[in-house]
Amino acid sequence: MNPVIYFGFSNELTRENIYSLTYQHLTRFVYEEFRETLASANRKQILLRIYKANRGVIWAQFIFSVSAMLVSYMNPYFQQKLLEYIADPQGRSINIAYAYVFGMAVVGIIKLVCSGIQLWAGRRWNVRTYAMLDAEIYAKTLKRKDMTGNIGKEKVEGKDNNDSSDKDDDKKPFSNTGKITNLMSIDADRLADTSSYIFTLYNAPLEVAVAMFYLYQLLGFAALVGFGIMIIFFPLTAYIAKYMTKAYKDFTIAKDKRNDLVNELLQGIRMVKYFAWESNWEEKVMAARRFEIKKLVRTVVIQVLFSVTYLTVPVLVSCSSFIWYTKVAGNELTASVAFVSITLFEMLRNPLVLIPESITTLTECYVCLKRIASYMDEAEVGDGIINETIPVPEGVLPETILARVGTEESVFRWHSGEPEAKDAVAAEVDPNEHPVFALTLPAFEFPTSELSIVCGSTGSGKSSFLHALLGEMDIVSGRVYLPSKTKLALDTYSVIDPQHPSLILNKVAYVAQQAFLQHASIRDNILFGQEFDSVRYKKVLSQCALVKDLSILPDGDRTEIGEKGISLSGGQKQRVALARAVYSHAKTLLLDDCLSAVDSHTAKHIYQRCFNGDLIKGRTVVLVTHHVRLCLPTAKFVVKLDRGAVSGYGFVDYLRENGSLKTLLGDEIDDQNDDNEENLIETIDEHFELIDDKAIINKMVKDEKTEKGQVKGKVYLTYFYACGGWLFWITLLSCYFVNRGFVLGENWWLRIWVANSGNAEDSTGLFTTTVVPYTRDALMYIEQTTRKQNMFQQWVYEDKQPRDVDYYILVYMVICFAGIVFDTLHTALLFWGTVRGASILFSKLIHRVIHAPMRFFDTTPIGRILNRFGKDVMTIDMILARTMTHLIDCITGLIVSLIVVGAITPQFFIFAVIISAAYCAVGVLYMRVSRQFKRLNSVSRSPIYSHFTETLNGVITIRAYCQEDAFQLALNKKIDDFISPYYYLWMSNRWLYARVEFAGAFVILFAGVFIVLNLDTIDAGMAGISLFYARSFLDNMYWIIRQYTQVEMDLNSVERIQEYLEIEQEPPASIQGSRPPAAWPTTASVEVKDLVIRYAEDLDPVLHGISFDIRSHEKVGVVGRTGSGKSTLALSFFRFLEPSSGNITLDGIDITQIGVHDLRSKLTIIPQDAVLFSGTIRSNLDPFEEYTDSAVWESLVRAHLAPENRDEEVPEGNATWAVTSLEQTVSDGGNNFSQGQRQLLCMARALLKNSRLIIMDEATASVDFETDKKIQNTIREEFVSSTLICIAHRLRTIMDYDRVLVLDQGKVVEYDTPANLLIHDAGTGLFKSMCEKSGELDVLTEMANNAEELSNSSKVFEQADHHTTNRQD
Repeated sequence: MNPVIYFGFSNELTRENIYSLTYQHLTRFVYEEFRETLASANRKQILLRIYKANRGVIWAQFIFSVSAMLVSYMNPYFQQKLLEYIADPQGRSINIAYAYVFGMAVVGIIKLVCSGIQLWAGRRWNVRTYAMLDAEIYAKTLKRKDMTGNIGKEKVEGKDNNDSSDKDDDKKPFSNTGKITNLMSIDADRLADTSSYIFTLYNAPLEVAVAMFYLYQLLGFAALVGFGIMIIFFPLTAYIAKYMTKAYKDFTIAKDKRNDLVNELLQGIRMVKYFAWESNWEEKVMAARRFEIKKLVRTVVIQVLFSVTYLTVPVLVSCSSFIWYTKVAGNELTASVAFVSITLFEMLRNPLVLIPESITTLTECYVCLKRIASYMDEAEVGDGIINETIPVPEGVLPETILARVGTEESVFRWHSGEPEAKDAVAAEVDPNEHPVFALTLPAFEFPTSELSIVCGSTGSGKSSFLHALLGEMDIVSGRVYLPSKTKLALDTYSVIDPQHPSLILNKVAYVAQQAFLQHASIRDNILFGQEFDSVRYKKVLSQCALVKDLSILPDGDRTEIGEKGISLSGGQKQRVALARAVYSHAKTLLLDDCLSAVDSHTAKHIYQRCFNGDLIKGRTVVLVTHHVRLCLPTAKFVVKLDRGAVSGYGFVDYLRENGSLKTLLGDEIDDQNDDNEENLIETIDEHFELIDDKAIINKMVKDEKTEKGQVKGKVYLTYFYACGGWLFWITLLSCYFVNRGFVLGENWWLRIWVANSGNAEDSTGLFTTTVVPYTRDALMYIEQTTRKQNMFQQWVYEDKQPRDVDYYILVYMVICFAGIVFDTLHTALLFWGTVRGASILFSKLIHRVIHAPMRFFDTTPIGRILNRFGKDVMTIDMILARTMTHLIDCITGLIVSLIVVGAITPQFFIFAVIISAAYCAVGVLYMRVSRQFKRLNSVSRSPIYSHFTETLNGVITIRAYCQEDAFQLALNKKIDDFISPYYYLWMSNRWLYARVEFAGAFVILFAGVFIVLNLDTIDAGMAGISLFYARSFLDNMYWIIRQYTQVEMDLNSVERIQEYLEIEQEPPASIQGSRPPAAWPTTASVEVKDLVIRYAEDLDPVLHGISFDIRSHEKVGVVGRTGSGKSTLALSFFRFLEPSSGNITLDGIDITQIGVHDLRSKLTIIPQDAVLFSGTIRSNLDPFEEYTDSAVWESLVRAHLAPENRDEEVPEGNATWAVTSLEQTVSDGGNNFSQGQRQLLCMARALLKNSRLIIMDEATASVDFETDKKIQNTIREEFVSSTLICIAHRLRTIMDYDRVLVLDQGKVVEYDTPANLLIHDAGTGLFKSMCEKSGELDVLTEMANNAEELSNSSKVFEQADHHTTNRQD
């Protein structure tokens, strides 16, 4: 370690300039060893598997830790011999005394060697276990059934504080991201950490036995009396330990609930800000936090109680032993007996104090172990399915059988039972739960190498159908045929398509309805781990209509797109996901509604150039879509779903011939515009240039900030004041010093006792004859003053007569118990301060994060933020208090040790200065390096969280592409990046330990030598005190360096939270003196003037000085190609993006002049990415409970989600309506509803709020055309008195609007009525061109004509009404 320590002292350590890990520590190899244990152990037997994979280091730790412990008991032996020599030399040579002193020093060095080896073994075991557990949890996540839509059985409201609900919560599957992330971030961490200090647990009983044996040799039967006292207390401690287990378990459950809420808040932060719900969510999180703190306080109280018990036991043991030894056995208490006994009792105190700490830790570990084992036992994809091999009939090619896609007659259900359920029977229907969705399929096969369409109304089960094919749904009966799941009853067969050699038969590509994108470049997302083929790649970009988008993006296809593709529009996300599927060499493509988020022109481009292109040729494509009219000409097979059942299916040509196609698909097959379609889409050059690979790329998400140097003063001050300020810290330190005074009092009183029992001189006089002048004067003054007081005169100083043993024992016990009281007091006080500090810091953190601008969330991975709320908050909650306790304890101990040893042997002061200087030099080297290692370690944790949460979001896509191994390897690399600085941090600790302990041997040596040199002025009692405190000086010096560094490391968590307490904030929620009228906006007329919008100051504008106005109650459609700035315009109305110049005026008020809460609370948006929160239907639609139940229900009826009659009976199985009760449970993210249903619920939310200005951003993109038509009718009826801005890709949606705003590349190109733009050739012709390219020109023209006629007739009626009014006047 020397080279890296010296290098780190003068240079900044980075990941590149520290040593690489050996293969025994690399996750890839370590996890392989862990998997090999499955040959002889169950997957749930985590503990046994950890042992089997690490048995070498475990035994090395055991052997050397026991050796170190046994060697350490040679020290009291030499101490006893030295004190016996001082008390009575018996004419022996002085060299004997020096030999005993030298023996103590040698023992220290031997112990150092043994301890060093066992500590190294323990840390090696620690990092290997961490890698094993994290990799295992992640591997399980890749195989585990996706439970995100599982709503469980618990009630959502009002049961948070109920213990029984906690138990239920603990038993149910880990159905949300927050709870699963906790397994990796906290549970695995805690379990792995235990391995490094578990030796204290198994050494403690052995150490107690050795100490008791030695004490028996010293005190005889009296030692057994002390041991009996220990035995009596064991049942009490067992009871407290049991209670602590429960308390810690409750605390972890409360922590999980809080983490779930924070995770859900961060996932849906955009929606929270849209609806100005920040204060509501902040209170919701803080309520969970208060409940968590309540459980934490309970845990802390029990810990303090435990501490009291184990401080009391050694005192009772020593008192009872001395009483028996002197009173019953009638022995005289000599210095060698007293001080060696005290040394042994002090050594005994360590295991006795470590036992409760170990039990506490083991208790926590047991809870963690159970949670991980429970997770390992959860259901996996494919459980219970016997995937029998399929025979290949004679004369049939194996490739033909392998390529089949279809089902036998089958029934599927979502989350049909608990993992251990033997049968998949649906649970009884709860009126507050949506009935279990079942999918019933007949036996059919999709034609190989052709396009097939799956269609149906919103919520009919289309996405579930694809999930059933992929094996994600629970199969109740039947079988699925999918190439990636199929095994043929042949030894060998080819998986290459004979007709199309570039295609692999047993590979499947899948495009989810909500595109799964990684935080990476567009190119990396498309390649998805495959090799880069420039020609194929360019074709894919061209066919998926991405070329123009890439030309606009700053870094082309190497543009970083942020978490969940946050920097792309909805249409761009879908096309990147489609490009990934097309670029793959999979024979089978499963596409879930990939045309919904793109405009009609782009949809047509994809249909003609991609679905009919050369890259799709020969592939089996199953396309779920509402665009049946567009895709039917090429489709060979069609399946229609209705309420979870197939209402019809067959080959398109056959169905057309027998006339059933029209019956099945209705209006969707009318007026096919397939003539000369090729002429509608321009040809795109596939030989464009990609961005240079060597070009410097702008990183959207910056690397996590790492502080340099020591922890800044402001971090200390933040924590200092959060815990209680000056009063708290002064009171705390006073308690520590008083406690140290009582510990010194114990030894001093023993010295008096020993001196008087031997009729020695006055003890205080003896003590003060050898001390340094200032200390002597102070003690003399105290002695003279106390002599004059009557009480003290009678009690201590009367006639210097030897007292009865009872008297000495009584005073000794009073001093000991007073010490315990103050020890308990400072422990309780410190815990109170840290809990208070943790509460305040969390409160500030959540407030700052929740009010951060959206740009912060776009450029900061959620895993990085969750790291603050997870590991960092946990450190401040529980760990920081412990390390600070140890640090303050060591500092006060060092001061007392220095004073006492220096007072007895003044020469020690000179040596203490030299040794302290050496310690400080070593300590500075260590602290600088360890600080850097810790910071590297801290910032390398977030990527693990981000990768993990990203995987949870896209696990179905990952499994469909069979990319589990690639993602596992990526995680292994991130774990290695985390482990490397962590391991070297602890190795630098071993470096420090070796040097400090080696120097410590000389501390003992010189302390002993100085005693021998001063034998003429020191008696055995004083020698005993000096040796006791010399050992204490050594221990305290080492632990001060260790604990100060540890406190700095733990304060790194405060530092990281401090960083987020200084993040930029949104404009104020409300501005006093500039608040809009209560009824604002009344007319909702809008004026946009010279508006320039950019996403960041250093980026180019997205909107270039656009201007337009919207009249009161006008309905305006906004159209344009994907990436033209439509969604950016919507964000501007909510001030998610502040204008660089220009303004938006609403009812005459510039929206930048009022608070963001005042603005957003008056607007409503129905966004493209519909987000729901866990809770109930009611809590999602009306979180503030501002509306009546009937009003909420009415909004659901108008959104076509619920029946008009609320009492309509809930049918068994699949519900006719998506919503059957206001208290119906909504799962995390609303995953128990389809994408279309989630959009309709957001629509219901808008209908309920009924704002004067409503913005719809692709609000019905995932809804079938029939429902969309109904919704548009509802909008016209319900939003008559509102101004409506609708961003739409479906041109049908906005053809009857008052005006259409056409955007292109951030500029207004056209703005007029649909009829003028389409029929009367007003404008530049861009809108007309879009209508022509949509394939629905006749329908759109007719709609525009009807809208114009309706508008003209309404104007005639208005004029007639106006004339009538004038005549009457």
